[in-house]
Amino acid sequence: MSNPTTEPNANPNIEIELAGGEEVIAVAEFDAKSIIRYHYFGLIPLCIFIVTIPLALLIALCYRIWLKRVVASWSAVLTNRSLHVRKGIWNKTEKTIPLEKITDLSSIEGLVMRWSGIKRLGIETAGQSGPGALVSLLGVVDSDAFRGLVLDQRDRSNQPGSVEGDTTNHAATSASSDETLLEIQGTLAAMAADLKRVADRLDDTSS
Repeated sequence: MSNPTTEPNANPNIEIELAGGEEVIAVAEFDAKSIIRYHYFGLIPLCIFIVTIPLALLIALCYRIWLKRVVASWSAVLTNRSLHVRKGIWNKTEKTIPLEKITDLSSIEGLVMRWSGIKRLGIETAGQSGPGALVSLLGVVDSDAFRGLVLDQRDRSNQPGSVEGDTTNHAATSASSDETLLEIQGTLAAMAADLKRVADRLDDTSS
């Protein structure tokens, strides 16, 4: 399987609103053929009897047409801050999941899924109501790689700051402190000079 694409414009049908400073990291692709094959396995009981085989073929044809449209409506876009998930043809659902709230990203592969060559990713978040996954993604191409990208980006977003950023901030703070100390030193020197002149004038007056 190919890796999930990391180009923002790889799928022209994906339209998401990005917040300021938000950048696209990866766009998930869904394996429509494998997802359809996975649903075909549910028709096996209908093929046991000869009289129900035509019905199974009819349902399989409907599966093929309908599921292609359903899968085409799915999208999962990973950015440096969130995971944007969209589903639905008529009743569209869109969820924006902040990366710092993701507590677990499970990968499920049952026996039928294994035969179909797909996995299901379950996204669990902190504070969600009820057990189980808040969002599930079925049939992501190279799901392990996409899962790794999400978890890696989540860990990065939870870090307080990079070493380079901390070093830069520390250097800027030190430079600012040095400038303040020099300014205070100059002010004290000017005050000392003024006091010396005042003292000299008082000495001249008393003499």
